[in-house]
Amino acid sequence: MRLILDLSRSRVEMKYGVAAEDVPALLQRIPADEREDYGVHTLYFDRPDGSLARRALEDPLHCTKVRIREYADGSPWVWFEVKTREGRWTRKSRLRIGRDDAARCLAGLDGPFGGLSGEPGEDDADARLYLNEARSGHLVAVGAVHSTRRSFLLKKSLVRITLDLEIAYHRAAASPFAGEASGMSGPLLRREEEPVLELKHVGCVPRSCLALVDGLRPSNYSKFRSLVRCLSESGEGADCVDRL
Repeated sequence: MRLILDLSRSRVEMKYGVAAEDVPALLQRIPADEREDYGVHTLYFDRPDGSLARRALEDPLHCTKVRIREYADGSPWVWFEVKTREGRWTRKSRLRIGRDDAARCLAGLDGPFGGLSGEPGEDDADARLYLNEARSGHLVAVGAVHSTRRSFLLKKSLVRITLDLEIAYHRAAASPFAGEASGMSGPLLRREEEPVLELKHVGCVPRSCLALVDGLRPSNYSKFRSLVRCLSESGEGADCVDRL
């Protein structure tokens, strides 16, 4: 179990573009001990001056992304996450919080978090730091990304493969999570043309996985960077983010 946790917190991510018509055959070839299908909804944050977005665009291998992630499973919980990229490796720090607490945070309301999980620890230190920034207004929600995810876990090899389909970029909702049925998304900006496959590992890739991605197009795809470009093209954030 500890090794699986390590994979979720620190890993190398290899990304590939997949033609939509190739997805059925690809799914037949993916080996896995565990398979899951679920929706992923992600609300991204930036500083008021756009500095996180600019950094992600200018230096994708050394940047920080701050987000709230929700899985379409009816849970009252969401995850506040900080994902830091340093070269090939990414490190994730996260906290589980209640939807009501997320709504209060985004509305700038103070007070204790009833749904904050766990005691402070090294693994969630960055998430707690950035959550306090969001509560104080130093981080603002800029937009949301939705996708349908197919996830495959190879326990022995310590590899996770995910295939994201139907990726869509949205403006942020006016009041995310405010109300039982309220989500994080505003109007649709754009849909991604093709699915994205990610091979996530801890430094060693088995031959079976290398054979799986052989022939696929390597990609430096990022949901956050793509969202930022969509916002810039639509006229939002154009003063803060230079288009590439």
